[in-house]
Amino acid sequence: MASGTGSPAAMAADPTAWFRVAFARSADAMILVDAESGKVVEANEAASRTAGYASPEAMVGRFAGDHAPEFQPDGRRSDAVVKEMIRRTLENGSHRFEWQVKVPDGTMTYHDLVTTAVPLEDRTLVLATARDIGDHKRTEDELRLSGSRWLRAFEQSPVSMQVFAPDGSTLQVNKAYGELFHMTLDELKGHSIRKDQQLEAAGVLPLIERAFEGGVVTIPPLPFELRAHPEQKARGLRWIGSTMFPVMDARGQLIEVVCIHRDDTARIDAETEVRELTQSQERLIEERTAELRISEERFKRLFDFSPLGIALVDEHGHFQDTNSAFADMLGYTPDELVALNYWDINRVKHFPGERTFFDKLQGTGRFGPFEKEYVRKDGSTLPVLLHGMRVLSSTGEVQIWGIAQDISARRQAERALRESEEKFKALFEFSPLGMARVAWEGGFLQVNESFARMIGYSVEETLKLSYWDVTPPEYEAQELLILETVRAKGTFGPFEKEYIHRDGHRVPVVLSGMLIRTHDGEDQLWGIVVDTTERTRAELALKESERKFRALFETSAQGVMLHENQLFSAVNPAAAKIFGREPEELVGMHPSDFAPEFQPDGESSVVAGQKYLEDALEHGTTRFEWAQLHRDGHEVMMEVTLTCIERGRNGLIQAVVTDISERKRAEMELKRALERERELNQLKNNFVSMVSHEFRTPLGIIQSSAEILADYLERLDAAERTEQLQSIIKNSRRMAGLMEDVLLLGRLDAGRLVFRAGPLDVGALCRRIVDEVNSTSSARCPIRFYMAGLPEEIQADERLLRHILINLLSNAVKYSEEGAPVVFQVIGTAEELRFHIRDRGIGIPAEDRERLFDAFQRGSNVGQRPGTGLGLVIVKQSVELHGGTLDVESEAGAGTAVEVSIPLCPQLPLPLTHS
Repeated sequence: MASGTGSPAAMAADPTAWFRVAFARSADAMILVDAESGKVVEANEAASRTAGYASPEAMVGRFAGDHAPEFQPDGRRSDAVVKEMIRRTLENGSHRFEWQVKVPDGTMTYHDLVTTAVPLEDRTLVLATARDIGDHKRTEDELRLSGSRWLRAFEQSPVSMQVFAPDGSTLQVNKAYGELFHMTLDELKGHSIRKDQQLEAAGVLPLIERAFEGGVVTIPPLPFELRAHPEQKARGLRWIGSTMFPVMDARGQLIEVVCIHRDDTARIDAETEVRELTQSQERLIEERTAELRISEERFKRLFDFSPLGIALVDEHGHFQDTNSAFADMLGYTPDELVALNYWDINRVKHFPGERTFFDKLQGTGRFGPFEKEYVRKDGSTLPVLLHGMRVLSSTGEVQIWGIAQDISARRQAERALRESEEKFKALFEFSPLGMARVAWEGGFLQVNESFARMIGYSVEETLKLSYWDVTPPEYEAQELLILETVRAKGTFGPFEKEYIHRDGHRVPVVLSGMLIRTHDGEDQLWGIVVDTTERTRAELALKESERKFRALFETSAQGVMLHENQLFSAVNPAAAKIFGREPEELVGMHPSDFAPEFQPDGESSVVAGQKYLEDALEHGTTRFEWAQLHRDGHEVMMEVTLTCIERGRNGLIQAVVTDISERKRAEMELKRALERERELNQLKNNFVSMVSHEFRTPLGIIQSSAEILADYLERLDAAERTEQLQSIIKNSRRMAGLMEDVLLLGRLDAGRLVFRAGPLDVGALCRRIVDEVNSTSSARCPIRFYMAGLPEEIQADERLLRHILINLLSNAVKYSEEGAPVVFQVIGTAEELRFHIRDRGIGIPAEDRERLFDAFQRGSNVGQRPGTGLGLVIVKQSVELHGGTLDVESEAGAGTAVEVSIPLCPQLPLPLTHS
C-alpha cells in the first residue's frame, strides 16, 4: 500500500485512495497484517515509532508478535494472542483487546488495539489500530494499590474505626468497632452522629460539627450507652473518647469523616479506684491485718489499671512483673517484658558520674525521682520520670519496685514554652515599635531598644526613670483619666501624646496597651508606642506624590479613569480618546450611560457594570472585557482592570482601559479557522468510518459470489449462475453509487458543480425516476405517483433534479416496511414546482434532526439498513443550486414528509461554495 496522497482525480479513480491517505497520516499506530501468515504487510509512521523501528518498511514482513515480549500480562504467549486475534477478527469482523509492546531498548508499553477484517480479492488482511494506554494503566495500578492498603489497614486495625458520610450516617465500620460497641452496620442504619441524643446531651455536637466542617477534632472520654437508637436496648456502658478527621477531595469538598474510638473505661475505673484508695488509706492501714486479702486485691487492681507504669525486677535486673501501662509505654506486651532484662530497655547502665541505681539502693533503700530515657520496642526513646524503692519479699529475695511516668508531653510543653519565650524575647528586643512594662506607680520595669532610642536614652538609663519623667506636665490630667479607663476595661488607647526627648524636644507618639496582673497580685501596664514623627513627613511626601500622579495621569498614553460614588470623577485624555470624547464630557457619567444595552455575553450593561464595581470593592481588583459606545455609535471592545483605592460602598476605584477591538477581531478569525479545521477532521473520520462499514458488505457479497462461480461454475444451472452474476452486478452498482455520492459531495464542496438549466419535461423525468427506484428496490414498496398543474416544459438542471428525487424516493422506500406505500406528488403553480414525498417508515428521532444535513451522519434508529449519510446533504445543496427550498417533517415511528420547492424561472446562482 502506497503512502502518497495523490491528486483528487486519482482518488476518484481509485476508491481506496482515501483510505491510503488516512492510513498514512493517522496519528494512531496502524498496521495491516496478512490473516493467513500473521505477517505485517504495511505499517504507518506512528506504528514504527510505537514499536521502536527506524521506519515503517522495517516492520514489513515481520510476524505481528515480533515487537512484543514472549508473554502478555495475562500469561498467554504473544504469538498465540496474535493468532487468536486474527481468528476472532475474521469471525466477528472486528476485535478489541489490550496489547503489551516491547521496544528494542527493553521498555514495555501498553496499548488498546482495535482490529478490523479487510477482505481483498486474493486474500484477507487485518487492520490493527493501537493507542497508548500506559498512563491509564499506571493510574489504575496506583489507585488499586492505595485502596487495597487502606482497606487492609482499616479492617485489620485493632483500634475501633467508623467512617461517616457528610450527612452523618455510617458508611463503614471495622471488626474492632463491632467488638467495642457490639453493633453491626445494619443496626446503624438511620442513625446520624450529627443528631445523636447521647452526644447532644453531653454537649459535644458542636465539636462533631467542626469535624464535618473540615477540622480535626478530639472528643474527651464520655459515658456512652451501647445503642444507636433510643428504642434499642443498651448493651452496656463504656467510657469512650474519639478523634475525628475529615477526608476532602481536590476541590476541598468533604467526602467522608473518619472516627477513631478509644475505650477509656478501664482507665476511668482505675482512676476512680485510685481515688477511693487514697481517700480510705488511713482506714485501710488501721484495718490492714483484717483486710490484708482485700488490700492485696485492690493493690492488684491499682497495679493493673494505674495510668503510671509499674514494674518489679530482681536484684539482677530481670523483670518479674509489669503492668499494662508500663508495657504499653514501651510498646511491648507484659509477657514480652518478663522475658527481658531491665538493661535491655536502657542505652547505658550508669547515670553520668554515678554508680548504678542498684548500688545507690544499697545505701538508701529508694531512688528518684529523676529523669531518664527508655528504649522502646521500635527503637525510639521515651523520656520518663522514675522513682522506686527496694523491698524484701516474704522469701527474703531483694526486689525493686519502680514507677515510671511518661513525661514526653511535659517535655514538649517545656520546649513549646521555651520557644514561646524565645519568640517573645525576639519580638520584644527586635521590634521596630517601642515596648515598655511599667509599674502602676510609673517606674519603668522593662523596655526594649526601640523605646529607649525613641526618647534618646539607653535601655539601662531608661530603667532608672519613671513614666512621669518623660511625660510633659500638661498631659497629666489626660493620663490619670486613662488610668481610670484601664482599671475598668483592662486596655487603653490608641491615643496620641508626646514624650520628652533627652535633648528636650517633643516626640509625637501613638500609645496603646493593656493591664496585666502578676501571680503575686501586682498591677502592671504593658505599652506599645509608635513614633509618629515620620508620619508628618509621609503626609508631605503624599502631597508630592499626588502632584506627580496628576502629571502622570494627564500625560499617560494608557487610558485611566477614576470612579467615585457610582460616577466617573476623573478621566485622562488617553481614555477619552478611545471613546471619541473629551475628558470633561465623561466626568459625572455612569459607565452604562454610553454603553450598549447588553454586553456581548447577553448580560445587561447596567447589571454587569454594577457587578464588576461591587467585585472590585469586595476583592480589591478585578479584570474583565467590556463593550462601550464610541461617539460615532460603533462599539469599542476594551479590557478593563478595576482597582479599589478606597474601600466602602462609594469607594474610589481606578479603571485602566485598553482598546482590544483589533485583538478581538483577530481572535474571532482564529476561532473560525480552528472550527473549520475541526469540522474537516470530523469529516475525515466519518468518511473513513463510512468506507470501512459500507464497502465491507458489498465487497464480501461480490467476493462470495465470485468464489461460488469460480468453484462451482460447471455444476450450477443457468438460473443459479445468473443469480450470482446479478448479485455481483447489484453490489458493484451499490459500491459505484456510494463512490458517486462521495465524489458528488466533493464537487459540491469544492464549488465545481454549477447549475446548468435546460429544457426539461418534468413529468417524464419523474415517471422514469419512479421506474428506476422500483427496479433497484425490486418494487419493495408501491410508489403512488400523482401530478397536477405541470407545464409541458421548464428550465431546470436535469442532473441535479435526478439527484434530489432519486435520493428522496430511495430513502422513503429504504426506511419503510416492505409493502408500505410511498406517496410522490408533483404540483405546479405559476411561480414554482413543489415535490412532496411522504412515507410511513421509521422516521427520524428528534435528537438526530439538528445534524440532519451533516455529511456522514445517519439516524440512530436505522439499524442494519445500508447508507452513507450523504443523501440529504446532496439533496440540500442541489436544491440550493436551483434557488429552491427544502422542508423536512418527521417523527420517530410515524414516517417522514419532505417537500422541495424550486422556482420555475430561477435566477441562475453562482457555483456553490462553502466556508
